[in-house]
Amino acid sequence: MRTDKVVLIAGGAGSIGSALAECLAKGGCDDLILLDKDENSLELTRQRLEEIGYPKVLPLVCDIRNLQHLNRIFSHWQPDLVINAAAHKHVVSGQRNISETTHNNLQLTLNLLKARHCNKHSVLVHVSTDKAVEPTSVMGASKMLCESMVRTEYPQTQDRNYIIRFGNVMNTNGSVLQIWDRQFREGRPLTVTNLKMKRWMLPISDACDQILRVLGFDAGTYILDMGEMFSVGDILEKFLSERDVKDYPTRFLGMKPGEKEIEKLFWDCEEKKTFKAGTRQIIKVDNSPTFNYNRPLIVSGNFDDQQTLDCLVKIFEGLRA
Repeated sequence: MRTDKVVLIAGGAGSIGSALAECLAKGGCDDLILLDKDENSLELTRQRLEEIGYPKVLPLVCDIRNLQHLNRIFSHWQPDLVINAAAHKHVVSGQRNISETTHNNLQLTLNLLKARHCNKHSVLVHVSTDKAVEPTSVMGASKMLCESMVRTEYPQTQDRNYIIRFGNVMNTNGSVLQIWDRQFREGRPLTVTNLKMKRWMLPISDACDQILRVLGFDAGTYILDMGEMFSVGDILEKFLSERDVKDYPTRFLGMKPGEKEIEKLFWDCEEKKTFKAGTRQIIKVDNSPTFNYNRPLIVSGNFDDQQTLDCLVKIFEGLRA
């Protein structure tokens, strides 16, 4: 990546955003802007990057849902690469905050598309999730609508839009490994949903490396190489073995509303083409389904959870809350 490029990461204080910032800084990117509305996490990210030798990162507190503020930032800095790693991402929280999750994810994505439209040379990378495939949760539904928005909004620059979809990443904020680690250190039972549930668990460094490698290909929708899928039982066994513990108290919670037993990375209708990226096999998909995001965006803006849920259910029949 050229070092004279300006890179802007929306959600730059989050797990993926801050990890990408570190990868880019190590690669020689001096003009790196991190946007986030979480001032505390943003400052902690700045401190951590400075401590490991990258003091030139520019952290800007910004609510990306404020288009006027966002436009000022884009106008001043003219970013060449925009990475959208901002979203409400937790399934359980999304089920309790239906309109907020839906409106936040759709509005900030739309605002980023509008702001970058003034920079027709810029590239936009939208981070998506396996939970967007045949969504059963509000968060997953909102992320699928965001994918549809990135594919269809402003066709003049559509050839500069990337969507990158992937599954669970290890040790992100609020992930099961973080929860178990805290519970283990506090001597509490480990809370377990369902031992048969299956998830991909990709190291965050691997996810960031693959995301940046995708930029070497043509624009489009890409699925990261997630490796092997593990059951929650397998993940729990590995977690305990790494701490040299065989028997440890567990408390079973059962699957929460919106959760799937097994996630999927692809829609059945998607056409796949594989690309070699280092030691990984990244897949580009075409013929992805597109859904109308305008109605959910408008309805969720009234912050009536039931109306928003009804709207989402009409679009995604498998959705439950």
